[in-house]
Amino acid sequence: MREILFVELLGGLGDVLIALPAIQALARSHPEARLTVLTFPPGGELLEQDPLIHRVVHAPRPDAAHPYRAREAVEVLLTRGSWDLVVTDTIYEGIGDLVYSSDASRVMTNLWQTPPPDERVGERFVRLLLVEGLIEAWAIAPPQLHLTPKERSVTAGWLLDARRPLVFLCPDAGMEVKRWPEENWSALGRALGSNYGAGIVVPVGSDPEQAARVVRLIGERARAWPRGTLRKLAAALSCADLALGADTGPVRIAAALGVPTITLFGPSWHGRYGQPLPHVNLQGHSRCPQRVVSDFTQQPCWYQGTCTLEERSWRSCLEDISVEDVLDASIPLLVHGGIR
Repeated sequence: MREILFVELLGGLGDVLIALPAIQALARSHPEARLTVLTFPPGGELLEQDPLIHRVVHAPRPDAAHPYRAREAVEVLLTRGSWDLVVTDTIYEGIGDLVYSSDASRVMTNLWQTPPPDERVGERFVRLLLVEGLIEAWAIAPPQLHLTPKERSVTAGWLLDARRPLVFLCPDAGMEVKRWPEENWSALGRALGSNYGAGIVVPVGSDPEQAARVVRLIGERARAWPRGTLRKLAAALSCADLALGADTGPVRIAAALGVPTITLFGPSWHGRYGQPLPHVNLQGHSRCPQRVVSDFTQQPCWYQGTCTLEERSWRSCLEDISVEDVLDASIPLLVHGGIR
Protein backbone atom coordinates (compact mmCIF):
# COMPACT_ATOMS: atom_id res chain seq x y z
CA MET A 1 0.00 0.00 0.00
CA ARG A 2 1.14 3.48 -0.87
CA GLU A 3 -1.80 5.75 0.02
CA ILE A 4 -4.18 5.24 2.96
CA LEU A 5 -7.11 7.49 3.88
CA PHE A 6 -8.75 7.34 7.31
CA VAL A 7 -12.07 9.18 7.59
CA GLU A 8 -12.98 10.21 11.15
CA LEU A 9 -16.03 12.47 11.09
CA LEU A 10 -18.08 11.38 14.10
CA GLY A 11 -17.88 14.96 15.34
CA GLY A 12 -16.41 15.08 18.82
CA LEU A 13 -12.92 15.73 20.08
CA GLY A 14 -13.12 12.49 22.01
CA ASP A 15 -13.98 10.61 18.82
CA VAL A 16 -10.63 11.55 17.27
CA LEU A 17 -8.80 10.13 20.27
CA ILE A 18 -10.95 6.98 20.34
CA ALA A 19 -9.97 6.35 16.71
CA LEU A 20 -6.28 7.17 17.25
CA PRO A 21 -5.11 3.63 18.18
CA ALA A 22 -6.62 2.32 14.93
CA ILE A 23 -5.06 5.15 12.92
CA GLN A 24 -1.62 4.61 14.42
CA ALA A 25 -1.83 0.81 14.09
CA LEU A 26 -2.55 1.22 10.38
CA ALA A 27 0.48 3.46 9.99
CA ARG A 28 2.79 1.09 11.86
CA SER A 29 1.54 -1.89 9.85
CA HIS A 30 2.21 -0.11 6.54
CA PRO A 31 5.36 1.98 7.08
CA GLU A 32 5.83 2.47 3.35
CA ALA A 33 2.42 4.10 2.95
CA ARG A 34 1.39 7.74 3.25
CA LEU A 35 -1.46 8.10 5.74
CA THR A 36 -3.99 10.92 5.40
CA VAL A 37 -6.60 11.60 8.10
CA LEU A 38 -9.78 13.54 7.35
CA THR A 39 -11.39 14.91 10.49
CA PHE A 40 -13.04 18.00 11.94
CA PRO A 41 -11.28 20.93 13.55
CA PRO A 42 -10.11 21.53 16.17
CA GLY A 43 -9.45 17.84 16.94
CA GLY A 44 -7.18 17.49 13.92
CA GLU A 45 -4.69 19.87 15.57
CA LEU A 46 -3.74 17.08 17.94
CA LEU A 47 -2.56 14.90 15.06
CA GLU A 48 -0.41 17.46 13.29
CA GLN A 49 2.94 16.50 14.86
CA ASP A 50 2.34 12.76 14.70
CA PRO A 51 5.26 11.18 12.79
CA LEU A 52 2.97 8.34 11.66
CA ILE A 53 0.49 10.69 9.95
CA HIS A 54 1.60 12.39 6.76
CA ARG A 55 -1.35 14.73 6.25
CA VAL A 56 -4.30 15.98 8.28
CA VAL A 57 -7.22 17.43 6.33
CA HIS A 58 -9.86 19.42 8.19
CA ALA A 59 -13.43 19.01 6.96
CA PRO A 60 -15.69 22.04 7.41
CA ARG A 61 -18.42 21.40 9.95
CA PRO A 62 -21.95 21.11 8.59
CA ASP A 63 -24.44 23.82 9.42
CA ALA A 64 -28.02 24.68 8.50
CA ALA A 65 -26.97 26.32 5.25
CA HIS A 66 -24.50 23.56 4.30
CA PRO A 67 -25.73 20.29 5.85
CA TYR A 68 -23.63 17.99 3.63
CA ARG A 69 -20.20 19.50 4.08
CA ALA A 70 -18.78 16.33 5.65
CA ARG A 71 -19.86 14.16 2.73
CA GLU A 72 -18.56 16.73 0.25
CA ALA A 73 -15.14 16.74 1.96
CA VAL A 74 -14.95 12.95 1.65
CA GLU A 75 -15.99 13.12 -1.99
CA VAL A 76 -13.28 15.67 -2.79
CA LEU A 77 -10.54 13.50 -1.29
CA LEU A 78 -11.81 10.34 -2.97
CA THR A 79 -11.93 12.08 -6.32
CA ARG A 80 -8.55 13.80 -6.12
CA GLY A 81 -6.57 10.93 -4.64
CA SER A 82 -5.55 7.46 -5.69
CA TRP A 83 -6.13 5.35 -2.60
CA ASP A 84 -4.97 1.83 -1.89
CA LEU A 85 -7.06 1.70 1.30
CA VAL A 86 -9.87 3.85 2.69
CA VAL A 87 -11.16 3.25 6.22
CA THR A 88 -14.07 5.19 7.74
CA ASP A 89 -15.72 5.19 11.14
CA THR A 90 -18.47 7.36 9.67
CA ILE A 91 -21.46 6.26 7.57
CA TYR A 92 -24.00 9.06 7.96
CA GLU A 93 -25.05 11.13 4.91
CA GLY A 94 -24.18 8.13 2.74
CA ILE A 95 -20.46 8.47 3.49
CA GLY A 96 -20.13 4.71 3.88
CA ASP A 97 -21.73 4.09 0.48
CA LEU A 98 -19.54 6.79 -1.05
CA VAL A 99 -16.39 5.08 0.22
CA TYR A 100 -17.65 1.64 -0.81
CA SER A 101 -18.27 2.77 -4.41
CA SER A 102 -14.94 4.59 -4.71
CA ASP A 103 -12.01 3.51 -6.85
CA ALA A 104 -9.94 2.57 -3.80
CA SER A 105 -8.27 -0.83 -4.04
CA ARG A 106 -9.65 -1.80 -0.64
CA VAL A 107 -12.18 -0.22 1.71
CA MET A 108 -13.58 -0.72 5.19
CA THR A 109 -16.74 1.29 5.42
CA ASN A 110 -17.91 0.93 9.01
CA LEU A 111 -15.58 0.51 11.96
CA TRP A 112 -18.48 0.97 14.35
CA GLN A 113 -20.63 -2.09 13.57
CA THR A 114 -22.62 -1.81 16.81
CA PRO A 115 -20.09 -2.79 19.47
CA PRO A 116 -21.46 -4.82 22.38
CA PRO A 117 -22.08 -2.96 25.67
CA ASP A 118 -18.80 -3.88 27.33
CA GLU A 119 -16.37 -3.62 24.42
CA ARG A 120 -14.66 -0.27 24.23
CA VAL A 121 -15.21 1.42 20.91
CA GLY A 122 -11.53 2.13 20.23
CA GLU A 123 -10.61 -1.47 20.98
CA ARG A 124 -13.34 -2.67 18.66
CA PHE A 125 -11.96 -0.50 15.84
CA VAL A 126 -8.56 -2.13 16.28
CA ARG A 127 -9.99 -5.65 16.56
CA LEU A 128 -12.00 -5.32 13.33
CA LEU A 129 -8.96 -4.04 11.45
CA LEU A 130 -6.97 -6.98 12.76
CA VAL A 131 -9.66 -9.49 11.72
CA GLU A 132 -9.67 -8.00 8.23
CA GLY A 133 -5.91 -8.38 7.97
CA LEU A 134 -5.37 -4.64 7.65
CA ILE A 135 -3.08 -4.30 10.67
CA GLU A 136 -0.52 -6.47 12.42
CA ALA A 137 -0.93 -7.53 16.05
CA TRP A 138 2.47 -6.10 16.98
CA ALA A 139 1.34 -2.67 15.73
CA ILE A 140 -1.43 -2.34 18.32
CA ALA A 141 -0.65 0.09 21.16
CA PRO A 142 -2.41 2.69 23.32
CA PRO A 143 -2.96 6.07 21.65
CA GLN A 144 -0.04 8.47 21.72
CA LEU A 145 -0.17 12.22 21.23
CA HIS A 146 3.04 13.89 20.10
CA LEU A 147 4.15 17.31 21.32
CA THR A 148 7.20 19.23 20.17
CA PRO A 149 10.05 19.83 22.65
CA LYS A 150 9.29 23.55 22.45
CA GLU A 151 5.63 23.04 23.31
CA ARG A 152 6.60 20.97 26.34
CA SER A 153 9.36 23.28 27.56
CA VAL A 154 7.31 26.49 27.30
CA THR A 155 4.42 24.99 29.23
CA ALA A 156 6.69 23.39 31.82
CA GLY A 157 8.17 26.83 32.43
CA TRP A 158 4.74 28.30 33.13
CA LEU A 159 4.01 25.55 35.65
CA LEU A 160 7.47 25.49 37.21
CA ASP A 161 6.25 26.91 40.52
CA ALA A 162 3.20 24.64 40.73
CA ARG A 163 2.85 22.36 43.74
CA ARG A 164 3.28 18.61 43.27
CA PRO A 165 1.47 16.39 42.75
CA LEU A 166 -0.12 18.50 40.03
CA VAL A 167 -3.79 17.67 39.45
CA PHE A 168 -5.91 18.98 36.58
CA LEU A 169 -9.64 19.26 37.29
CA CYS A 170 -11.68 19.60 34.08
CA PRO A 171 -15.23 20.65 35.04
CA ASP A 172 -16.27 21.84 31.57
CA ALA A 173 -18.38 19.63 29.31
CA GLY A 174 -20.18 20.20 26.04
CA MET A 175 -23.51 18.93 27.39
CA GLU A 176 -25.22 19.85 30.65
CA VAL A 177 -25.84 16.18 31.47
CA LYS A 178 -22.07 15.61 31.53
CA ARG A 179 -21.42 18.26 34.17
CA TRP A 180 -20.53 17.36 37.76
CA PRO A 181 -21.63 20.10 40.22
CA GLU A 182 -19.17 22.93 40.73
CA GLU A 183 -19.37 22.51 44.50
CA ASN A 184 -18.17 18.91 44.07
CA TRP A 185 -15.18 20.00 42.00
CA SER A 186 -14.36 22.62 44.60
CA ALA A 187 -14.65 20.19 47.52
CA LEU A 188 -12.51 17.67 45.65
CA GLY A 189 -9.84 20.27 44.94
CA ARG A 190 -9.71 21.35 48.58
CA ALA A 191 -9.45 17.74 49.75
CA LEU A 192 -6.64 16.94 47.29
CA GLY A 193 -4.80 20.02 48.44
CA SER A 194 -5.18 19.46 52.16
CA ASN A 195 -4.70 15.67 52.15
CA TYR A 196 -1.93 15.34 49.56
CA GLY A 197 -0.51 18.85 49.16
CA ALA A 198 -1.62 18.85 45.54
CA GLY A 199 -1.52 21.85 43.27
CA ILE A 200 -4.74 22.24 41.29
CA VAL A 201 -5.12 23.52 37.72
CA VAL A 202 -8.58 24.18 36.26
CA PRO A 203 -8.60 24.66 32.46
CA VAL A 204 -10.94 27.37 31.23
CA GLY A 205 -13.58 25.88 28.96
CA SER A 206 -16.68 27.24 27.30
CA ASP A 207 -17.64 29.18 30.45
CA PRO A 208 -14.71 31.22 31.80
CA GLU A 209 -16.69 32.13 34.91
CA GLN A 210 -17.10 28.46 35.79
CA ALA A 211 -13.34 27.94 36.05
CA ALA A 212 -12.98 31.17 38.03
CA ARG A 213 -15.64 30.09 40.52
CA VAL A 214 -14.10 26.66 41.04
CA VAL A 215 -10.62 28.15 41.52
CA ARG A 216 -11.95 30.72 43.97
CA LEU A 217 -13.74 28.08 46.04
CA ILE A 218 -10.69 25.80 46.16
CA GLY A 219 -8.41 28.56 47.35
CA GLU A 220 -4.74 29.45 47.02
CA ARG A 221 -3.59 26.02 45.82
CA ALA A 222 -5.62 26.40 42.61
CA ARG A 223 -5.08 28.34 39.41
CA ALA A 224 -6.94 28.59 36.11
CA TRP A 225 -5.35 27.56 32.83
CA PRO A 226 -6.34 30.12 30.14
CA ARG A 227 -8.32 29.02 27.13
CA GLY A 228 -6.15 28.58 24.03
CA THR A 229 -5.39 26.07 21.32
CA LEU A 230 -5.82 22.37 21.88
CA ARG A 231 -2.10 21.85 21.52
CA LYS A 232 -1.40 24.33 24.34
CA LEU A 233 -3.94 22.53 26.50
CA ALA A 234 -2.31 19.21 25.65
CA ALA A 235 1.11 20.59 26.57
CA ALA A 236 -0.26 21.72 29.92
CA LEU A 237 -1.94 18.38 30.58
CA SER A 238 1.34 16.59 29.82
CA CYS A 239 2.74 18.15 33.01
CA ALA A 240 -0.03 16.70 35.19
CA ASP A 241 0.32 13.88 37.68
CA LEU A 242 -3.43 13.21 37.49
CA ALA A 243 -6.33 14.51 35.38
CA LEU A 244 -10.00 14.27 36.31
CA GLY A 245 -13.11 15.17 34.35
CA ALA A 246 -16.29 13.97 32.75
CA ASP A 247 -16.38 11.90 29.56
CA THR A 248 -15.02 14.71 27.39
CA GLY A 249 -12.01 15.48 25.23
CA PRO A 250 -9.53 16.94 27.77
CA VAL A 251 -9.40 13.77 29.89
CA ARG A 252 -8.85 11.67 26.76
CA ILE A 253 -6.03 14.03 25.74
CA ALA A 254 -4.41 13.48 29.13
CA ALA A 255 -4.69 9.70 28.80
CA ALA A 256 -3.10 9.80 25.33
CA LEU A 257 -0.18 11.67 26.90
CA GLY A 258 0.37 8.94 29.50
CA VAL A 259 -1.20 10.90 32.37
CA PRO A 260 -3.32 8.86 34.84
CA THR A 261 -6.98 9.81 34.56
CA ILE A 262 -10.27 9.44 36.40
CA THR A 263 -13.30 9.85 34.16
CA LEU A 264 -16.83 10.46 35.45
CA PHE A 265 -19.56 8.86 33.36
CA GLY A 266 -23.21 9.86 33.43
CA PRO A 267 -25.39 9.17 30.39
CA SER A 268 -22.55 7.53 28.45
CA TRP A 269 -21.60 4.00 29.44
CA HIS A 270 -18.13 3.35 30.82
CA GLY A 271 -18.05 -0.19 29.42
CA ARG A 272 -18.11 1.21 25.90
CA TYR A 273 -16.45 4.62 26.24
CA GLY A 274 -14.23 4.19 29.28
CA GLN A 275 -10.46 4.32 29.43
CA PRO A 276 -8.55 1.01 29.82
CA LEU A 277 -6.82 0.06 33.05
CA PRO A 278 -5.02 1.41 34.95
CA HIS A 279 -7.13 4.51 34.25
CA VAL A 280 -10.24 4.73 36.44
CA ASN A 281 -13.85 5.04 35.22
CA LEU A 282 -16.63 5.96 37.67
CA GLN A 283 -20.23 5.44 36.53
CA GLY A 284 -23.12 7.45 37.89
CA HIS A 285 -26.39 5.55 38.54
CA SER A 286 -25.23 2.45 36.69
CA ARG A 287 -28.71 0.87 36.75
CA CYS A 288 -30.54 3.82 35.21
CA PRO A 289 -33.56 2.30 33.40
CA GLN A 290 -33.35 4.91 30.66
CA ARG A 291 -29.71 4.36 29.77
CA VAL A 292 -29.42 3.39 26.10
CA VAL A 293 -26.00 1.79 25.85
CA SER A 294 -26.06 1.59 22.05
CA ASP A 295 -26.63 5.33 21.61
CA PHE A 296 -26.77 7.48 24.72
CA THR A 297 -27.78 10.51 22.64
CA GLN A 298 -31.21 8.88 22.34
CA GLN A 299 -31.79 9.09 26.09
CA PRO A 300 -34.32 11.79 27.06
CA CYS A 301 -31.84 13.42 29.45
CA TRP A 302 -29.45 14.09 26.56
CA TYR A 303 -31.81 16.55 24.90
CA GLN A 304 -33.60 17.86 27.98
CA GLY A 305 -30.34 18.52 29.80
CA THR A 306 -31.61 17.15 33.11
CA CYS A 307 -32.36 13.80 34.67
CA THR A 308 -35.88 12.66 33.74
CA LEU A 309 -36.34 10.17 36.59
CA GLU A 310 -39.04 11.58 38.87
CA GLU A 311 -37.57 10.15 42.06
CA ARG A 312 -34.25 11.91 41.44
CA SER A 313 -33.56 15.51 42.37
CA TRP A 314 -30.23 15.80 40.58
CA ARG A 315 -29.71 17.43 37.18
CA SER A 316 -27.44 14.64 35.97
CA CYS A 317 -26.68 11.11 37.15
CA LEU A 318 -23.05 12.21 37.53
CA GLU A 319 -24.27 13.54 40.88
CA ASP A 320 -24.61 9.91 41.96
CA ILE A 321 -20.79 9.94 42.07
CA SER A 322 -19.70 11.45 45.39
CA VAL A 323 -16.64 13.52 46.18
CA GLU A 324 -15.55 10.66 48.44
CA ASP A 325 -15.84 8.19 45.53
CA VAL A 326 -13.51 10.31 43.40
CA LEU A 327 -11.11 11.00 46.26
CA ASP A 328 -10.85 7.28 47.05
CA ALA A 329 -10.12 6.53 43.37
CA SER A 330 -7.42 9.23 43.37
CA ILE A 331 -5.40 7.76 46.23
CA PRO A 332 -3.68 4.86 44.41
CA LEU A 333 -2.94 7.04 41.38
CA LEU A 334 -1.36 9.77 43.49
CA VAL A 335 0.35 7.64 46.12
CA HIS A 336 1.63 4.87 43.87
CA GLY A 337 2.42 6.96 40.83
CA GLY A 338 -0.37 5.68 38.59
CA ILE A 339 0.79 4.56 35.15
CA ARG A 340 3.97 6.63 35.06
